[in-house]
Amino acid sequence: MARPIVWLFILGIGISPNFESISGLSYIEYIFPGMVVMTILFTSTVSAISIIWDRDFGLLKEMLAAPISRSSIVVGKMLGGAVISTIQGSIAIALVIFLNISLLWYNILWILIASFIVGMMLAALGVIIASWVKSYEGFSAVMNFAIMPMFLASGAMFPLKNLPRWAYLLARANPIAYAVDLFRGLMLHHYEYTFFIDMTVISILTVAFTGIAIGRFHLMANRWNS
Repeated sequence: MARPIVWLFILGIGISPNFESISGLSYIEYIFPGMVVMTILFTSTVSAISIIWDRDFGLLKEMLAAPISRSSIVVGKMLGGAVISTIQGSIAIALVIFLNISLLWYNILWILIASFIVGMMLAALGVIIASWVKSYEGFSAVMNFAIMPMFLASGAMFPLKNLPRWAYLLARANPIAYAVDLFRGLMLHHYEYTFFIDMTVISILTVAFTGIAIGRFHLMANRWNS
């Protein structure tokens, strides 16, 4: 929870006077949904690091020996990460009471649903990463090399339309950009795309990442058995 607090109250408030508005929103309003997504992003993906821990200490082999499907282990990891990230995202949303932001509170149920779905998507991504790397250091390197740039190129800190054309097209392929746009729309009724597009893309990617995560986990388990 320290990360969104630092970004909101130091970076956001510090930079806000340099901007009159962004698409009719103050800078602190503009970045607030992105800070909530950032909380969900890092909580969900880091939750998957427990796979590396379980693998190194042998707990994962015990789970694989249990009379349960391997897919259920992956889905369980994703559900755990999604629930925790939704709770922490809700705490980040509560920071709005210290800011001059008028959220659309009648959308709170949709915001929580979106938090859970995004948490599932990113937890699946974390499982995929954890199935590739072999150490905690490797996971941290991937987080810094891939996850952080994905967040910075998501439109959380600045409008994507100001990017060069090639960078804008890359940002359009960034799943976190759709999550940020969805939260900004639900919280402040400000969409770059639409609710339908954002939710459809996130839902499809959640299913796709889940399938890839299960496949990668099966490959990892088969290597051990061989």
